[in-house]
Amino acid sequence: MSALEQARSHFQAGAFGKAREAALAGLEDAPDDVELLRLAGRAGVEAGSDDAVDQLRKVTELEPDSAESWRDLADALAAEGRSGEANDAFRKVLEIEPDDEVALTALGHTAFQEGERDEGVSILERVAGNAPGASTAAISLVEMYRTLGQTAEALGAARKVAEAAPERPLAHLDVAELALESGDADEAAEAFARLRDVLEQPDGQVAALQGAIKAELAREKPERALELAREASSIDSLGRTAGVLAYLESELGAEGTPGEAVARGATMVFIQAQEAPPTRAEAEALLDATLADLRRELLDQVDQGEPDG
Repeated sequence: MSALEQARSHFQAGAFGKAREAALAGLEDAPDDVELLRLAGRAGVEAGSDDAVDQLRKVTELEPDSAESWRDLADALAAEGRSGEANDAFRKVLEIEPDDEVALTALGHTAFQEGERDEGVSILERVAGNAPGASTAAISLVEMYRTLGQTAEALGAARKVAEAAPERPLAHLDVAELALESGDADEAAEAFARLRDVLEQPDGQVAALQGAIKAELAREKPERALELAREASSIDSLGRTAGVLAYLESELGAEGTPGEAVARGATMVFIQAQEAPPTRAEAEALLDATLADLRRELLDQVDQGEPDG
């Protein structure tokens, strides 16, 4: 088996270190072999090698009219955080293939990171307009609009993603939180209900219920918030709902009502510690912390290539 065949085999198997070693061995005899350089570079990106960019840059020198070669170089530069250089490389891709959606999306990201925010948003808006509602461009637009403080635009983009990908928890979380920011607690409550439908694990269910509690508080419906807090407490193995439940119980004088045992259990934590139950502001801060943790967990899953949820 030739060095190129070995490198390809290892690369396809996900053994990037071995793929790189095989490609480098082949380059000793053929230093300008484009395919060996490409494989060495691609495998080096995956393995975190320092020379991956150099190898892929040499490929562009040997194949200056290849969109694939410039795209590989741009991806490698972006992976190293060299967004300005990656930006330039993605522009070279688009000089060759103006409608390359992958390159356009990546250019939108790198332009935004380089401070060219209007251009980055404009590029992604164009891509999202020509792609399905849950495209990478559409998903990225939600966060870009949020960063720019354009809540209405972010909410509109999030709605489109949630409609196109109803199984995607992050989309429903985006809609719920942005709706709350926009003052539409009714839409937020509906979005948190949909979020609960797509989160199977108990911790996710608790977080979705806590989001719903926040929406009910915004709607000035503390009785409904108390019902949800009791439901969340019944499956909350980490006790993260205790403070919120204690606040609602103390606010509504809930002893003696249905669910008394659960409510008393939450309140006893504070009685035994000789502490007052949380205030509304403190309860809402607890809810915000749970939702922030949920967002981080879902984003980590996306970063790891797993479905979020």
